[in-house]
Amino acid sequence: MTDSDVLAVSHALDVPVGKLYMLSNERIPRHPKSGSSKYKNYHTVVIKKGLFRKSRKLSVPNALLKMTQRRILHRYLYRLELSSFSTAYQPGRSLKDNASPHLHQEYLIKLDISKFFDNIDADMVYSVMRQLGLSQAATVLLMRLCVHNSVLPQGAPTSPYIANLVMKRFDEHLGEWCGRRGINYTRYCDDLTFSGRKTDLLTCDLVRKVRRMLHGMGFELNERKSLFLSCANQQKVTGIVVNEKLQVPRELRRQLRQEVYFCLKFGPKESLKRRGLKTSPEQYLHSLLGRIAFALQIDPANLEMQGYHSQIKELTAQL
Repeated sequence: MTDSDVLAVSHALDVPVGKLYMLSNERIPRHPKSGSSKYKNYHTVVIKKGLFRKSRKLSVPNALLKMTQRRILHRYLYRLELSSFSTAYQPGRSLKDNASPHLHQEYLIKLDISKFFDNIDADMVYSVMRQLGLSQAATVLLMRLCVHNSVLPQGAPTSPYIANLVMKRFDEHLGEWCGRRGINYTRYCDDLTFSGRKTDLLTCDLVRKVRRMLHGMGFELNERKSLFLSCANQQKVTGIVVNEKLQVPRELRRQLRQEVYFCLKFGPKESLKRRGLKTSPEQYLHSLLGRIAFALQIDPANLEMQGYHSQIKELTAQL
């Protein structure tokens, strides 16, 4: 007899129980002739993190599983509240929300969690699903629908929100600890940022505490990405400069200025040829337009970027 909560989950997701169990099982049943089986619910996709950045691998669910995961996200996971110190992957929150608490600060410390998603295992996801108050059978089913190879897959729509829920107690404890010491704290996915007075940040053994807390959860700091910045340096938080006002870095503004100039002078096709970039003019202009739009999102009053946005948008329409 099927568990009543499993039936309720099936009804809420509008997916038959049999299909839910099929999606939660990562192998196709053995073929009667060949006797073989294979993974079918995910495939690997390699994407570029922007036009000029290195690539990364995603485990992407098939269409049915992705639809089911979106429904899990909207109909179950959004019931669970996240920490206010967590700023990524939340409806209505953006990079600006992560950067704003660190504006006009004397000193900044940036830490990075190594292999963040890969170290969130099925047990952690199960603990999140238990908060929904369902039976063990329904909890296990929801957990298995959201993990791949026993870890949280990058590429699944449920993974970012689950990761934030896994980190909730960490965020709350660390945020309150920092607050008592006059330190600002935010986390954007695997990026941890702390700001305040230099003496407060450097005399409280902050990095050691963060390292110890993460180790207790099964995470490690990526020591190579740790940064300590005074206000004499350009302080960036998730790509946004926070020294005097929120804006994109000067090197990005300079790059955008140069790219727009060459596009307008030579045309996008010739500009790509001169720079040795192998991409289509359409793809390039959409990427350029996206980067200009990002700069405007951070600093909407920037007249220079407003002009660039209009010019490149007009150029895109002519292709």
